[in-house]
Amino acid sequence: MKLRGQITIFLSLILLSVFGLICSLLESARIAGARYYLQTAANSALDSVMSQYHRPMWDQYRILGVEYIEKEAIEKEFIRYLREYSETADWYTMKPDFAEIEELIHLTDNSGKYMEQQILDFMKYGVWTLEMDERAALDLEKTMKEAEGVNQISKKLEAQTKEAWKLEQTLEKIKSCLSRQESSYREAVQALGYGDGAGFLEAAGDLKDNLKQIPGLVKVYGRQADNLAKKLDEVKAEYEEKRRDMGAAVEGIMENEFLRYESYTSQNGKRRQEVECLTELAEQQEQLVLQTMEEAEEVMEFIENWEPEGEWDILDEEGLWAGVRAHFSGYQLLQVSYTAGGEDKESEGILNQIRRAAESGILQLVLPEGEKVSEGVISRGNLPSNLMGEAGKQGDSRGDGPHGVTNLIDQFLLAEYGGHFFTDFCSEEKKEFQYELEYILYGSPIDGANLSASVNRLLAVREGLNLIAILKDSQKRQEAEALAAAIVGVSGFAPLVGITAFFIMGIWALGEALVDVKILLSGGKVPVWKDRNSWNLDLSGLLELGRKGLVPQKESSNGMDYTGYLKLFLILAPVKTAIYRMMDMIQGNLSGKEPGFLIEKCACQVKIKTEVQGKHVFLSLGLLKSLTGKEAGIYRYGTIVKNGY
Repeated sequence: MKLRGQITIFLSLILLSVFGLICSLLESARIAGARYYLQTAANSALDSVMSQYHRPMWDQYRILGVEYIEKEAIEKEFIRYLREYSETADWYTMKPDFAEIEELIHLTDNSGKYMEQQILDFMKYGVWTLEMDERAALDLEKTMKEAEGVNQISKKLEAQTKEAWKLEQTLEKIKSCLSRQESSYREAVQALGYGDGAGFLEAAGDLKDNLKQIPGLVKVYGRQADNLAKKLDEVKAEYEEKRRDMGAAVEGIMENEFLRYESYTSQNGKRRQEVECLTELAEQQEQLVLQTMEEAEEVMEFIENWEPEGEWDILDEEGLWAGVRAHFSGYQLLQVSYTAGGEDKESEGILNQIRRAAESGILQLVLPEGEKVSEGVISRGNLPSNLMGEAGKQGDSRGDGPHGVTNLIDQFLLAEYGGHFFTDFCSEEKKEFQYELEYILYGSPIDGANLSASVNRLLAVREGLNLIAILKDSQKRQEAEALAAAIVGVSGFAPLVGITAFFIMGIWALGEALVDVKILLSGGKVPVWKDRNSWNLDLSGLLELGRKGLVPQKESSNGMDYTGYLKLFLILAPVKTAIYRMMDMIQGNLSGKEPGFLIEKCACQVKIKTEVQGKHVFLSLGLLKSLTGKEAGIYRYGTIVKNGY
C-alpha cells in the first residue's frame, strides 16, 4: 500500500494558520497593553517632573511651580524618568525615542489666572476660615465704597463753603464801601453847612472814590456767585453718580446737606438783586458828586477873586453855597438791607489750617514717635507685573473673563492670603523692602511712596466713616452748628450757618481720622463704625489740634488693626493687578537668596508628546531580517500627557 501525505500537509497548514491567529491575537493584546503601559509610564514620568517644584516658593508662599531655564531641560528630565520604566518592561518592550513639549503654562500666563487659582485652592482647602458670610462681606464692601464716596463729595462741598465765605467777604467789602460812602457823605454835608469849600471837596473826593469801587465789587460778587452756583451743580451731578454706593440713611442725610447749599444760593439770589442795583445807582450818584464838586470849585474861585465895588458891597457867601447845597441834597445814599457773615475769624482760620496741613502731607502728622519710614526701593527690571501690560489690565474686576474670582468671598480669600504672607508697616518682620502689602495696593517701587498712598487712602475712608457718624449724631451736629453760628456771627446770613456747620463737621471728621490713623500706625485698633464711647476728639480738641499742629496719641484696642484695613482695601483692588504685584514680591524675596530666580520661568502646567520604539514579540519575523539584513518587527507609537498643579 502506497502512503500519501496530503492530510499531514493540510493539517500542518491548518495548525500554522491557527498558531498565526493565536499569535496575532496575543500580539494585539500585548500592543494594547504596551500602549496602556506607556500611558501609565508617561503620566508617572511627568508626575516625577512636576514633583520637582520650587521648594522655597512652596515653603514660604504655598505656591507650586517647576523652575527651568530651557524647555529642553524638562524634556530630558521626562525622558530620564520614562527610561526607568522601559528598562523594567519585559513583555512591553519599548525604547524612548523623543519627547516634545506641546504646551508650557507659567504662573504669569493668562493674566495671572493660574497663580490666582493656586492661592484660592490653598485658602479654600487649607485651614483658613472666614468670620463672615458673603452677605456680610457685601455689606462691608458697600460700607467702604460709601465712606469713600461721602468723603469725596464732602470735600467738594467744603470747597464750596470756602467759596461762599469769599462771597460773604466780597459782600462785606461792598457794605464797608457803602459805610465809608455814608461817612464821606455826612462829612461833605457838614462842610457845606459851614461853607467850607476845601473840606467839602476833600469829603466829596472820598465819596467819589468809594462810588467808583462799587461797580467793580458788584462785578466780582456776580462772578463769584455764578461760579458758586455752577460748582454746586457739578458737585450735585457727581453726587448723583456716587449715590448708588450709598445706603438709604446716608443718602437722606446728604440730600439734606445739599438742601442747605441750595437754600444758601436761593436766598443769596435775593441779595444779589439788591446788590446789582447798586451799580447803576452808584454811577448816577458819582455824576451828581462830580457836578457838585465843579459847582463848589466855581463858588470857591468866585469868592477868592471877588472884589467889592463899593463901601457897602457885601459878598453873599451863604447865597452862593445855597445853590451847591441844593444840588447836593439830591444825592441818594446807597444802602442795602442784607447782612454778611463772618465774625470768629480765628476759629475759621484754625479749621482751614487743619485741612491745609492734611493736604500738604499727613505722613509726618500721623507717624508714631520714634518711627522712621523705610527707604526700601525695588528695581523694575524683570518684575512679573511688567508682563501684564495694558492688555492684562483690561477687564480687571471681579467676575471678568479668565479669572477665577467670581464672588466677594474669593476676594476676601485673596486679601487674607495677602495679609498673611506679606509684610506691612506694622509687621514685626523687617525687610529691606518692608511695605509689601502697601506695594500690592499702590505699586510704587519706593517704600515711602506706598506708605504715603496707604495713609492717604486710610485717612479718606476713616474721614468718610467719621463724617457719617457725625451726621447721624444729633448732639455732635448741634455742637457743630453752635460753632458755625459763632464763626458766621449772630447777625450773619442765616443759611450760611448751615453750610458752615457742614464744613466744621467735615474738618471734625478729618481731625478724628488723623487720630484714627495714628492709632493704627501705632499698632492699635479702630472700629469701622464709631459710637460716642469710641470717639476720640471733641471740638475743643479739634481746635487745639489746629493751633498746635500735633495729632494727639490715643490708645484703642477695639476694632480692626492696620493690616485689617489694608486687607479691606485689597478686597476692592483690581484682581489681576494685585496678583501680579504679589508675584513681584514673591520673586523679589526669593531672588535675594537665589539670584536669577524668575517666576516667569516657573511652569505650573505641562503638556508633552512622547514617542517610543516597540518590538513585536509574538510576530517576530526572523526570516525577513535574514533576507533584508534589517531588524524586523520594530514599530513606533506614542502618547500625549498633561499635568499641572
